Amino acid sequence: MIKKRKADPWLICCVFCSLIAAGMTFGYFIIQEKGFFTVVADFNSQQLTFATAVWNMLHSGNAGEWIWNIDLGSSFVNTFSFYNLGSPFYWISLLFPRGSFPYLAGFLYILKYVVAGMTAYLYLRLFAEDRRYAVIGALLYAFSGFQTTNLEFFHFHDVTAVFPLMLLGLELSMKDKRRRPAFVFAIFLNCLINYFFFIQEVIFLVVYYLVRYHGLGWKEFLKGIANCLLCGILGVGMASILFIPAVLYLLGNARSQMVMYLQNFAYDSRGLLHILKGLLFPGEPMDSLSVLKERNWDSTSAYLPLFGLSLVFAYLDREKNWLRRLLLILGVMTLSPILESVFLLFAQIYQRWWYMFVMMMALATMKVAESPEKYRMTRGCLLYIVILTAFYFLVRYMPWNSKGESVVYHELRFLFFYLIALSGPVILILLKKLRRFCYRPLLGLTMVSCVLTTSITLYFYRQGTNVERYRQEYTAGLQMQAISDQYRYNSTLNVFIIPGNASGIGVFCTTIENSSREFDLLFGHKSTNRTIKKDDIPGLAQLLGGKYNILEEPGDSMVVDQVSAEGKEYYITESDACPIGFSVDFYLTSEELMALPAEQRAMTLMTAAVIEENDLEKASDAVSKLNPDSLDFSSGPEAFIPRTTENAVSDFSRDSSGFACRTNWMENRLVYFTVPYSEGWHASIDGESAEIINSGGMMALAIPGGDHEVTFVYHTPGLRAGVAVSVISFALFAAVVIRNHCAWKKEKNNPASAVKLEKIGDNGRM
Repeated sequence: MIKKRKADPWLICCVFCSLIAAGMTFGYFIIQEKGFFTVVADFNSQQLTFATAVWNMLHSGNAGEWIWNIDLGSSFVNTFSFYNLGSPFYWISLLFPRGSFPYLAGFLYILKYVVAGMTAYLYLRLFAEDRRYAVIGALLYAFSGFQTTNLEFFHFHDVTAVFPLMLLGLELSMKDKRRRPAFVFAIFLNCLINYFFFIQEVIFLVVYYLVRYHGLGWKEFLKGIANCLLCGILGVGMASILFIPAVLYLLGNARSQMVMYLQNFAYDSRGLLHILKGLLFPGEPMDSLSVLKERNWDSTSAYLPLFGLSLVFAYLDREKNWLRRLLLILGVMTLSPILESVFLLFAQIYQRWWYMFVMMMALATMKVAESPEKYRMTRGCLLYIVILTAFYFLVRYMPWNSKGESVVYHELRFLFFYLIALSGPVILILLKKLRRFCYRPLLGLTMVSCVLTTSITLYFYRQGTNVERYRQEYTAGLQMQAISDQYRYNSTLNVFIIPGNASGIGVFCTTIENSSREFDLLFGHKSTNRTIKKDDIPGLAQLLGGKYNILEEPGDSMVVDQVSAEGKEYYITESDACPIGFSVDFYLTSEELMALPAEQRAMTLMTAAVIEENDLEKASDAVSKLNPDSLDFSSGPEAFIPRTTENAVSDFSRDSSGFACRTNWMENRLVYFTVPYSEGWHASIDGESAEIINSGGMMALAIPGGDHEVTFVYHTPGLRAGVAVSVISFALFAAVVIRNHCAWKKEKNNPASAVKLEKIGDNGRM
């Protein structure tokens, strides 16, 4: 008979230690602000507001797929599948009342750190001779510099929390084919949570497999590859509900284009030193780095609390196995931008794959810690001390150019982080000399270091946040309402526009519609993460319907609404602006528009739509060619707005499914809508399908004379196919699980198979 498996006490210990460390780190800041948890910049403006927007959408009762208060409108699925739509951690917040996410965020952070520790332990214990040290390795992964420096990016921690399950699933499936469902589910979960990181993880697993299992016989090696492919196809299929729409969205996104430039084959001196700093020093706030770069959002940190690279060096010095080879390969990849870009198929150069590198370093550190007598640990510590100190003095005292300028921006902070990193190997050497290099002291010191490094960086992050003011603005944003469907708020502040039912003329969001970037190009603005500043172009805010202003002091303006939040009053006033839908008399090409001075382009679009030559037949006889010389720009946008108001569509209404309006002109007209174009839009006139014109990133529609009802309905490209593939894949997965369970029960009752079954949990070979 097979013995019943008992709960792993060291897994419980790992969860408990992770909970204590994370609780001490985040608990202080949660209590300090009476539960309202903030960090800085992207976290406050995006993570908190996006979470509220998703809550609003999912609780609205509408089945639509378009959200109006992201930019000028955007696909709900494409916008949020990168952030939180596929996150089980986020789903917990949906059980709580509207607007409660800032009060939950700190606790969700604690949960993510605990799960990261737990999943890391489950993987590391496969290779541990003494599972107690897998607890230490798990803490190093969960509280690494990568985690710390990315505290600004809340959704990154979803990824790191579940990534170890991919490695665990691979290892288990290679030992026993009946463990394949675990691998499939891990693939599904990682793919669902974040497609961006999943692509990196697939590339890493390819490298991992080739290095880890290259010693197998060629038949077993190829069978393993087939196993991975089949599991991968099924796992991705299960996640297709979000993955297929994401792929279609990425194909048109500027950030997914290849960046193969000559200068990307090697870092410059400052870039290389920045990489080395990320490997040697604790993680810092990305918005205010102490040296080399004042700010950088590439997630450049792989520091292991207390240990740093000390025991990694000792491991590399002693071993000749697959892990050593993998660490060396990954180490070389960190030093070349073109090799790093492999993880994102040459589309971006980030260090956002380093959490996988951290896991391998944590594994090496664990192996040395559990058997220090096998390794020249002191040599590894001294090597780390020498490199660390040389780096510190090189950056601190070397003049950067002929003018003697320094690249040290925060001297005390740089010194402080140097001393933290230096103290680790010094303590390890002392522990060995005193013969106290054993589990309990190491666990205690590791936990102290985890809390220290994470808390310090979180403290520095929060120095840029006025929590009380943010709380007021966030509370006000929850109360903002759409005053008129035909107009927007003249604001681009996430905190006002996204949490409630308002919609503005743009927000800070990376995953807006690709056509919005196309529209920005008309005004010479090219960016992959921010839309154009609307106030920089005369008339642009008015063109986009920015009628309502949010003011703290109304002055002489007419107040149309008022919001009270945490003792602070906000006044909504109105000004002249173009409606979202209005007819135009003329057309011009994008090339002709961009030939005009930038300050004239928004005003031009108040009377003429952008139509390329190949789309002219869609406009029929509704417009004529514009002669820019016939326009008088001297009076500014105010001279153009009244005409757009006179030619506005009537009965304009919008919801999460799209928008509708009525038209009643004597002759054929071309109607220009300041709504981002997408292949997902379907227009109809009186129920008959109509062709939409991509008008420089916005939409235009030729409408015949007479009284007509116009409807635009949005369906996310690929979503329905994704749902179908997911349903089929889940059915196949369920069939595999049932089949495996039946086979398992059959063999369980066969004493001859008992030995084979018990070996599944054996330690992995190094």
